[in-house]
Amino acid sequence: MKQKDKKQHIKFKGRLRNISLPDLDVLDDQREASAYKTARISSKLKHSQKNDSELQVGRVMEVMSNYQCRVALADQTVMASISGRLKQFLYQSSGLLAVGDQVELDLAPAPDFRIENLIPRRNSLIRYGSGTFQRDIVIAANIDILVITTSWLMPRFKPGLVDRYLILAAKHNIAPLIVVNKIDLCRDFEELEESLAYYRQIGCKIILTSTISGEGIDELRDMLKDRDSVFSGHSGAGKSSLINCLEPGIELLTAEVSDFNEKGKHTTTQAVLLPWSFGGHLLDTPGIKTISLHQDDVKIIPKLFPGFDAYYPLCKFRDCSHIEEVGCAVLEALEKGEIDPERYESYRWILQSP
Repeated sequence: MKQKDKKQHIKFKGRLRNISLPDLDVLDDQREASAYKTARISSKLKHSQKNDSELQVGRVMEVMSNYQCRVALADQTVMASISGRLKQFLYQSSGLLAVGDQVELDLAPAPDFRIENLIPRRNSLIRYGSGTFQRDIVIAANIDILVITTSWLMPRFKPGLVDRYLILAAKHNIAPLIVVNKIDLCRDFEELEESLAYYRQIGCKIILTSTISGEGIDELRDMLKDRDSVFSGHSGAGKSSLINCLEPGIELLTAEVSDFNEKGKHTTTQAVLLPWSFGGHLLDTPGIKTISLHQDDVKIIPKLFPGFDAYYPLCKFRDCSHIEEVGCAVLEALEKGEIDPERYESYRWILQSP
């Protein structure tokens, strides 16, 4: 048999596949096969081939479409695009940059400024997309205070949502501040204080505010002075109205709360960093009606749930889930009345559906 004929009879023993990778934001249940890209880029991330760069540190004030950002430098604010080298790096989050990021800006090609490097974040506020892999969605970066904005009525105060935000703040090492707005609608302050007693007991800073009477606004302004803060919480709680009271010149859009479901209408459409006249910055982000933790956070929720930090080190087992383990310090504290039963039920609910 000729050599040519032998080649024609060779059988392929492998398996051929035609794989089409969809947009991960549309179909999140299929992981992108890009390990080669990570290895290639991560080794070159800090090495630029440009020898005429003129780098200056700036801060991202606003992330816009088409890889454009508004960046504040020491003496000016400019529009800049993300460099091609930086766009190639495989990030775990859905966006390359977030409001509040410190970056290195190349001034050489002015006025076409380019962002060449992202300075490592001190911390970040992250929510997670739906789907199997729950891609990170960075809301803001380099934050001093997370202002957990709630309201007493319209919409009604929801401690479970506060618990989730406190877990996020602890996870990302951000100082939390609970603001209960619309207290002018409160008719029973004993009920209000009962709802807040647990958070006061564990040392959470709480400010009661009203944009109608002006109560608590000066105290809130003093807390935010010379710090970078982000307001987040249930839509309709009056976040934009509070900001307008703190800084009337900002004039953020506000919207009424729906009478049907007591949910607010989204008024902020994209994240932006704004300077306070009294010092510091505001990281204004779109309203979040619901917030979820990552599915992998189940392992750390027993340690990060507000108020449990004083008890879990005393548990018999390091991986204690505080559900039914023998020698659980949290369960013992619950029996003694040291932990609010409603907060413990909130913990169990979050543990089951982070």
